[in-house]
Amino acid sequence: MKKLISGVMAMIVMSANAAPSPESDKLAQFNKRIDAVEISAESAPLIGVTPTGSTPTSVSKPYIDAVLRAGGVPVVIAANPSAEYLAQVVTQLDGVLLTGGEDIDPEYFGEKAIEQLGAVDDVRDEVELAVLRLAANRNIPVFGICRGCQVINVGFGGTLYQDFPSQRGQQVIHQRVDGERSRHMVTIDKDNILYKILGKSEIEVNSSHHQSVREVAPGLKVGAYSPDSIVESVDMYPAKRILGVQWHPEGFDGKNEDMNRLLEFFVGEARLYKTAKAMHGKMLSIDTHTDAPLEFEDGVQLGVRSGNRVNVPLMRDGLLDSQFLAIFVSSDIKVKRGENTVREPRPLCLDTYEESNRRMEQLLDSITTQVKRYEAVCGIAETRAEAQKLKREGKKAFFLGVENGLCLGEDLSRIAQYRHRGIRYITLTHTYDNQLCHSSTHTADASKGLTKLGKKAVKEMNRLGILVDLSHASEGTFWDVMKLSKYPVFCSHSGAKALCDNDRNLTDEQLRALAAQGGVVQTVAYAGFLRNDKQNATIDDFVRHIKYMVDVAGIDHVGIGTDFDGGGGIPGFETDADAVNVTMKLIEAGFSEAEIAKLWGENFFRVLCEADKADKR
Repeated sequence: MKKLISGVMAMIVMSANAAPSPESDKLAQFNKRIDAVEISAESAPLIGVTPTGSTPTSVSKPYIDAVLRAGGVPVVIAANPSAEYLAQVVTQLDGVLLTGGEDIDPEYFGEKAIEQLGAVDDVRDEVELAVLRLAANRNIPVFGICRGCQVINVGFGGTLYQDFPSQRGQQVIHQRVDGERSRHMVTIDKDNILYKILGKSEIEVNSSHHQSVREVAPGLKVGAYSPDSIVESVDMYPAKRILGVQWHPEGFDGKNEDMNRLLEFFVGEARLYKTAKAMHGKMLSIDTHTDAPLEFEDGVQLGVRSGNRVNVPLMRDGLLDSQFLAIFVSSDIKVKRGENTVREPRPLCLDTYEESNRRMEQLLDSITTQVKRYEAVCGIAETRAEAQKLKREGKKAFFLGVENGLCLGEDLSRIAQYRHRGIRYITLTHTYDNQLCHSSTHTADASKGLTKLGKKAVKEMNRLGILVDLSHASEGTFWDVMKLSKYPVFCSHSGAKALCDNDRNLTDEQLRALAAQGGVVQTVAYAGFLRNDKQNATIDDFVRHIKYMVDVAGIDHVGIGTDFDGGGGIPGFETDADAVNVTMKLIEAGFSEAEIAKLWGENFFRVLCEADKADKR
């Protein structure tokens, strides 16, 4: 038996040492061609394509060819409705292409099926609606073709004609004729993203459908109509990079320049997302002002996706690393005046101070409880190094700040108490004057600044390494602090007064002074501070304020502080999940990777590190 084993082992050794069998000529040539392929330093964006056929991974060839021609790498998303599977897949993608195909089950838009409804595929409906949701949450660009356009409308709450020829009639043929897609013209709105892509107000398209958009979903815009008023495109620009067309651009086999531009635009958007995603992987990003703790009392949980604008899942979606949770203490109270209820400033007295301090401690305790509850995914940070460590561990970092020095009262020993509990900045005041200084809003005199107590408070904050926050401060307070503070200060959530004449914003003179002192202004995403006609404010206005303040103060002195859950939030930058969308907008605005890293955190952390050096606890 031992001899037999020994013989077998010898044969194995001989086989292992033998020369490999020669390749066939065909295999050799094939391997040579594959080995010669080189991947460029900038790899192409990964485009997820939804299945079109009867098998879970079957996609019609024209869709694959169209993505390849446009410069993308197509990857088929298997028709597997598992939410866990789809989330894993979508997270790896740079763009999503929703393909054409069967009808959509009308139950998804609250209707019963009519006789003319065609074939539906329950699995496909689930997969595509889930993929749309997952991509939209992460700001991944989406392009919908025919059925894909309808999926976009249904996914955001719109309805469809189950069969528009019978439900509304048609003057233009939209279905196949003799097996070929019909052709007709569409008219494009000149204010729409479609016009910006194509540069035309009218184009010829192909057509093969009998379902179409009926009621447009909230947040979507119509960009094109057929001659018989059938909706031919929907989009969410600038809020989301989502576009759907009712025709089949892939069906022109690359021989139509208009259709090529559409697909190249989509792949370009995916490339932009890929670039932004890579930037977030390298830099340490921070939002310096949110009022999320106010939401905890209403049951909002920091570690789960809730109805607010700030939580860990949203931070993950937006690739945001850290943010400040501001402990807000109100300066005013509701008072009954006859038949009206009005807001008035709180009286500056011991009772107010004690009540405000209790409120501050209560909110601070709620933050501690929340972070402890979700310590597997987040933690408290006091320094840049601690935030960076949490990022390496795959966790989100929360810094602590106090909004409104009212809670200090006249007992400045509380500043040391707050610092020992992790507080890194104090906003001196809010919308009314307090015992420390004058406010920019509802003030007795905006030219007046720090009180004697306020001057002592600034010196104590300097000593303990607590940043002085001048958002909400009057101009008088601003200039007093500029003269008094030994260390750089900042404005946690403000804008440019030259672009929006609001008392909360900074003049050019203030911006230059802040820069000269080494400080930083954090751009706010609050509509009323971005535009005088605040109802029209979007992410484009937010970026406009960043660009302006960079031009005035310099690239080293501007950052981002949203005021989420305290009134902040605009189309395109509504929650933490939209942080990556801001980065894409900054890239489009011409900012370099190094400059974007400064805006998203390096500038603020420089100021925080200066405060760390001063910490004399």
